[in-house]
Amino acid sequence: MQIELCSFTSFNLLDTERITRIELCSNYYEGGTTPSFNSFLQSRNRFFIQIYVMIRPRGGDFHYSNEEFELMKDEISWFKENGADGIVIGLLNVDGSIDKLRTSELVQLASPLPVTFHRAFDMSADLNQALEDIIETGCTRILSSGGASNVDQGYEKLVELHKQTMARIEIMPGGGVTIANVQKFIDAGFNNIHLSAKKLVKSKMKYKANLSITANPNISSFDYIGVDFEKLQRFTAYVRENETH
Repeated sequence: MQIELCSFTSFNLLDTERITRIELCSNYYEGGTTPSFNSFLQSRNRFFIQIYVMIRPRGGDFHYSNEEFELMKDEISWFKENGADGIVIGLLNVDGSIDKLRTSELVQLASPLPVTFHRAFDMSADLNQALEDIIETGCTRILSSGGASNVDQGYEKLVELHKQTMARIEIMPGGGVTIANVQKFIDAGFNNIHLSAKKLVKSKMKYKANLSITANPNISSFDYIGVDFEKLQRFTAYVRENETH
């Protein structure tokens, strides 16, 4: 089974021996946006495994302006030229359908790199139709929680979508995958899995001003999201011991 680790930084990645690839992005609290060029280059220089790059100009919805779309094209070209192994995108029309025209254009621009359609898929109006539309665009993989808040709630839909693909595209469960539930995805025949193994890294600051400069006052301005390596190692060891293919 291929294991994809979602990482929001290149600074705190250590052991990548048992994972297949990294999905590199930034801005966890916005659901992931395009990483900086320097962040990517640092990761590219440090790791020999595959690095897929999230191309998302902002948080919020997945319907983009002409200016945002042009930026996405420029970013894909840059990451492609500088060693990315794959691209991650997701574009919707205002009615919740897949933006097939623009997605196809980005897939062609990224070629021969493979393209994953991210969880914008879960926000589409009709998942079964969206699956067929994404196949037509030439994407090779769909990241999904089955249209639910997490993969446990969306499990039955994920299995349904996996069967619908008839091997034309990969469905990669992601969003709440843990060591406690990964076995059912192995048993159901999924070939890819996506996780973040995230943890809150507590600030080492001794002085902490009594205010928040984040948009959400409930989010600390001092702590940040990192990778829980113990959790990741337990997860990858379990998968490698129990995978069937």
